[in-house]
Amino acid sequence: MSEVTSARLSKAALAAFVLGVSSLVLSLAAALPALFLSVQAMRAIHRSEGRLRGQRLAIAGLTLSALVTVVTILGLISMVLLYVQEKSHVAGCINNLRQIGAAVHNYSDHNNHYFPPGTVPNAALKPQQRLSWEAAIVPFFISGAGAGGRKAGKPWEQLAEQIVFTEAWNAPVNTGLHRNVLLFLCPTFAHELAANRVGLTSYVGIAGVGDDAALLPRHAANAGFFGYDRLLRATDISARLDATMAAIETMQDNGPWPAGGPPTVRGVPLDSDRCIGQDAAFGGLHRSRANVLWADGSVRALTEEIDPELFRKEARIAR
Repeated sequence: MSEVTSARLSKAALAAFVLGVSSLVLSLAAALPALFLSVQAMRAIHRSEGRLRGQRLAIAGLTLSALVTVVTILGLISMVLLYVQEKSHVAGCINNLRQIGAAVHNYSDHNNHYFPPGTVPNAALKPQQRLSWEAAIVPFFISGAGAGGRKAGKPWEQLAEQIVFTEAWNAPVNTGLHRNVLLFLCPTFAHELAANRVGLTSYVGIAGVGDDAALLPRHAANAGFFGYDRLLRATDISARLDATMAAIETMQDNGPWPAGGPPTVRGVPLDSDRCIGQDAAFGGLHRSRANVLWADGSVRALTEEIDPELFRKEARIAR
């Protein structure tokens, strides 16, 4: 009886409990030492033949530290997976824009060196009723076997054959276009699509600066790469092609890829003090950046910190 009464508290068990509680704040910095001390304390208590007590404290320390360790490791794994997913989405988005850029230049090669206008020309229809530049480049996508007037690959051939270019984008004969085309969807956007949001695009052509930019003539100071009726060659761009925006990703007011008008062509706001971000006109799909297709066909990102005036400057074809 005297041996039980004289049993002393294990310092290791007490330390394990204190560290276990501390691990709720300090995470692995306290949890790992708590795990080690808990095991050591329980072994020592079992071997002490009653001379040491504190097994409950050691078990509590072990339980808390183990829980924190598991939660932390799962959290780290989740962060790594999210990081890898984000990198994959960024790479996929860049690849989309590169292929779109190649199709835009392929269109130019087959149309007397004119880039596609913002809408498919049709005097009988308003720009918002016409087919978009994204629909116009479908026959010019490169897909393994070749491009444009040769073989664009079966999927693109089949899609191109469904487009009736003389009709409105939402005419009954064009109902087959109301479906997702992954090349027009940033992977981040596609990943977040609701089941009832079909046939949208996350890429818009840059019309220049101002709400009316798509209506401006080619020589207007605020004109950009895409105008509703604007015919543009590379020689008409006085700015450097690799410093002139052609298209950019957005998560604002996303509309159908075949539709002319704001769903696929937009001007940069004149008075915005922030051009890229979740609450801005462009970007918002990738952390702190937006991928941009430039007039030379290259793809480079702009960050949220870009000066708005510089952004507007790069939206114009004239300097």
